[in-house]
Amino acid sequence: MATNRIKKLGGVYKDDDFKKLLRQLNGRALLVVTMINQHCEECIKLHKFIGQLQQGFIDKLPQMVMVHGISDLPLTDGQESSTRSSRKESNSGNAETEKRAKLGDSRILSWEGIPGGHGYAIFLSETDVLTYKDAFDHDEFVTNIIDNIRRFRSSIKTLAGLKGKRIFMEKKRSGIVIETSGTTQNSQILDLENKVTSYESKLKIPVYFCKGLNQEISYIVSGEVKQKIKGFNFNKLLKKIKR
Repeated sequence: MATNRIKKLGGVYKDDDFKKLLRQLNGRALLVVTMINQHCEECIKLHKFIGQLQQGFIDKLPQMVMVHGISDLPLTDGQESSTRSSRKESNSGNAETEKRAKLGDSRILSWEGIPGGHGYAIFLSETDVLTYKDAFDHDEFVTNIIDNIRRFRSSIKTLAGLKGKRIFMEKKRSGIVIETSGTTQNSQILDLENKVTSYESKLKIPVYFCKGLNQEISYIVSGEVKQKIKGFNFNKLLKKIKR
């Protein structure tokens, strides 16, 4: 089934190239850029989902555009892979990849947003980009995309895991952060989203969801945690904030 909403890319790309594409979407859909690393066996999970999109599943996700490509960059020690290259092989591989990148090899995707060639990014807007790279959780690839499509045009936002939460605090931002864990049921997350939405007209504080290790809600002001509760009692946190 032919569609122009999923496309394989090769060559050298800059952030501005994808921001230009996002502007063309004009708020009609979010943009997902996926880099599959040929040295990572776990990336088969990314490849499988892209195959499902190409077979027609993309039609069930009208608020998404996907571009993807293959990277042959050797994985570093901080990246997940069952195949490890020696330092000598890594250095020679990088040199060869850089040489091809300069020539704009149409078979290989090179993007400055994920210089390690392993991961994906979800463009919610030109300034709001969720980037998952290096040693990211491949099992969360699909759910992260689906979650953000569901929250598209909603007041609810997403942070890119614990790393995103740390950056949020380092930049001294403010908001309510709901952290979910791997054991959190999807039904619980949907209930929480509905609860937050019900307060949308009254709540002046931005709300973010974050996948991490705990099940807790934090009220953060200028990078500092002012209130925190275990579990997902959103009403309880709001009462603490109002005191």
